[in-house]
Amino acid sequence: ILWAKQMERQVHALMKRMGDVLGKEWGQQLEGRQLRRSCDELLSKLDSRAYFRTWVTEWERELSSDASSKLGTYPIIVVREGKTIVAKANFDEKHEYLSKEIRYLKWLGYERDIPRTIALVSEEAMTRYPHAMALKTALQSYAAARGLITSELEPLVAPELRTIKEAIMEAFDVSPGRPKPSTKRRIRWDSKDLPDWVAVLNEHVSRFEERVEILLRACNNISIAVKELETVTYERQKFVGAVGEVQKVVDELSMAGYSDLAKWVGKVNESMGVVLASRLEEALCAWTETFEPSDDDEEEG
Repeated sequence: ILWAKQMERQVHALMKRMGDVLGKEWGQQLEGRQLRRSCDELLSKLDSRAYFRTWVTEWERELSSDASSKLGTYPIIVVREGKTIVAKANFDEKHEYLSKEIRYLKWLGYERDIPRTIALVSEEAMTRYPHAMALKTALQSYAAARGLITSELEPLVAPELRTIKEAIMEAFDVSPGRPKPSTKRRIRWDSKDLPDWVAVLNEHVSRFEERVEILLRACNNISIAVKELETVTYERQKFVGAVGEVQKVVDELSMAGYSDLAKWVGKVNESMGVVLASRLEEALCAWTETFEPSDDDEEEG
């Protein structure tokens, strides 16, 4: 529509220039008759009204095929992606494009011709857009951070996971482990608490990301220290230094208040025990070999 309107304006501008040069009756003159016929034919093909009617028909068909209005009131929907279930912001980004298109159409002078139903959808989309983008970012960040947590590490961030799940559940009017609706607030797109709820959810997700980052960095440092135990020379200070690095990381996690830390530390101790036992066995084998007579000693004997 925008292209047709621009071309139409350019054709009218060229026709006005020809009128200024050849006179007002240039279209009736022999030289200008064919040119006028070509301009009129081009203008008939640049009927922006026809394009506008097509645009209205397409959007009315699109909106009529949307999901039920009840589902549309939920700010979060759950969809299946492969074998996993993912929570996503319930916002159709096509409605954002609709808002932009309506803004262009108003600029082109079609404001009064836009059906009220389409205009209302556009206004609703513009109202929801800031919250929808913040919600989309929070859910994507949560999914990315959640994907970095293994089953062994999950108990250490269980409180943060529980807090996020409880906040998300408010958009479904249920609580974890409760099949019946809870007495907590219910968040919908038209809820007055929606901005505060989105802000709180973003705070929970940011804290979860921070805790996951600290935890993964700690796991990496412990892995480096355990690897060092596998290769350090048999000197007391080297072993003490490697074990001390592991203890330092554990102390930092304990100070940070990670939950269920004792169980995870037990698994770290087990892995260190396996490495130290292997090193001890290796040292004992080397030590006993020094007392075994060599072939040269047996020949001399």
